[in-house]
Amino acid sequence: MPLPRQSKTTQPIERTTGDVAADFTRAAAQGLTFGFADEIEAAVRSAFDSGKTYAEVVKDVRGQIDSFRQRNPGAAFGTEIAAAILPTIAAQFVPGAGQVLTGTRGAQLARAAGLGQKGQRTAQAATASGTQSAIYGAGAAEGDVVDRLPSAATSGALGAVAGPVIERVAPVVTQKAADLVKRGVPVTPGQAVRESGLLGRGLARLEEGVADNVFLIGDAVRGAFDRANTGFNRAAVSEALAPLGVKVKKGLEGKELIGFGQRVIKTNYDKTLSKMSLPDVFPVAAAMDTLTKDLSEDIAKDIQGRVSRYITKKFNKGEMSGRDIKTAQTLLRRDIERLKREGSEIAMRKADALEDIRNVFSAEIQKANPVQGPKLAAIDKAYGQFEIVRNAELRRKAGDQSEGFLPGDLLQAAAKGDPTKRQSQFSAGEARMQRLAQDAQDVIGNTTPNSGTAGRQQAARIVTGGAGVMGASQIEPTTAAASLMAPAAYSQLGVPITRNVVSGTGRAMQAAVPVAAANTTEMSRQMLADLLRR
Repeated sequence: MPLPRQSKTTQPIERTTGDVAADFTRAAAQGLTFGFADEIEAAVRSAFDSGKTYAEVVKDVRGQIDSFRQRNPGAAFGTEIAAAILPTIAAQFVPGAGQVLTGTRGAQLARAAGLGQKGQRTAQAATASGTQSAIYGAGAAEGDVVDRLPSAATSGALGAVAGPVIERVAPVVTQKAADLVKRGVPVTPGQAVRESGLLGRGLARLEEGVADNVFLIGDAVRGAFDRANTGFNRAAVSEALAPLGVKVKKGLEGKELIGFGQRVIKTNYDKTLSKMSLPDVFPVAAAMDTLTKDLSEDIAKDIQGRVSRYITKKFNKGEMSGRDIKTAQTLLRRDIERLKREGSEIAMRKADALEDIRNVFSAEIQKANPVQGPKLAAIDKAYGQFEIVRNAELRRKAGDQSEGFLPGDLLQAAAKGDPTKRQSQFSAGEARMQRLAQDAQDVIGNTTPNSGTAGRQQAARIVTGGAGVMGASQIEPTTAAASLMAPAAYSQLGVPITRNVVSGTGRAMQAAVPVAAANTTEMSRQMLADLLRR
């Protein structure tokens, strides 16, 4: 009786849930350990299993990893790449390691060499990607340290070249955007990645175009823009009031927000000044006599007149009240700033003399009021910062009737509020409220979307084929789907999620470079070895 013919087809091996979990775990571990997870697993297993040597276990583990990659390359490499993001993020909090894995040292060297921001970014990307790729290449290779060096070197070189290319493309949340988010500014996905790469700039431009020209979607994006700018306004007031330890209440915006800041400062002034006084005018008078002794008669007379009007004549019953103290400080500061802006030799001499007298005056105030004096200094700082915010709001009101102000308004107010000659503080980037204003302008921009009415009407005709809003059956399916998804993606709850997804995509693109460089190097090495054997 003839034997039954054997089937030439191989039955697929049934895989359990545990097998699948093991595949994903190994892939993730490879990413977390820069390709050394197989050696680590082999070392642990061989120590507890006397039946297999370390080399045998390594071969077995690598075989299972390769099998998973062949069966499902997307899941295998996707898991490995996703896990590879974590070590780089964690390294930022480890001194030394962070500089190596994130390329900070490369950026520092580029800065020392006189390269600009673009050069520094390129150096940082090349250093980070090259270092990570070299480590990954060593992990993907086999043998001892010497055997792994060629793979590490080749992978590192590939990563150093590919890293800057990906850095110029990948959308990643910038540091400025991250800082604004920490301050409570809900920047949109496009705003968050605007300065990070080609795709980031593309997304930012897409948001801006959609906001005014696309039916339904534009409403959602415009709403996200408005929330970002409102958050920026609250962040500005919060920074201004920070010396007082006051937090801005949630939900405040527009006139209510400005009114809140004004009330906080007034309340603090009233409470503090009522408890202050200056009992003795002699130290100020003595300082004035000393400081004006070497000045010309005209200048000395001018200085003495100002001090008399502002300080000495305000002593009532042997002391100067807190309110008069504050008025005198304000007048002295005003005169000093005006004289410095005038800039002539005589004006500068007067300003210097008044500055010295103000310092003596302030020292005496602190001496006589050890508790309230520092409080007054903090209020003065908050007031100076808040005035810049207030001027930004007034600048916006002069331009239109919308509530709130834009980053550009605050930046101009910061420049105008610089008391130094030729705005030297602002030129150096050190003016009050300047950093927040500049970061916000770079991230969220300085334009307000229009009402969108005309754009929505035009877009409605386009997406409905000219049938108008009633011809909904003619809406292009892709546009219709986007119109449904956008409100969720750009809602108050959706923006942080969408922002993280976009940034996560960029991080994955960057993390893919070391994985790809190492595996490409290893595959090339194996192919070359096979060719030589043949």
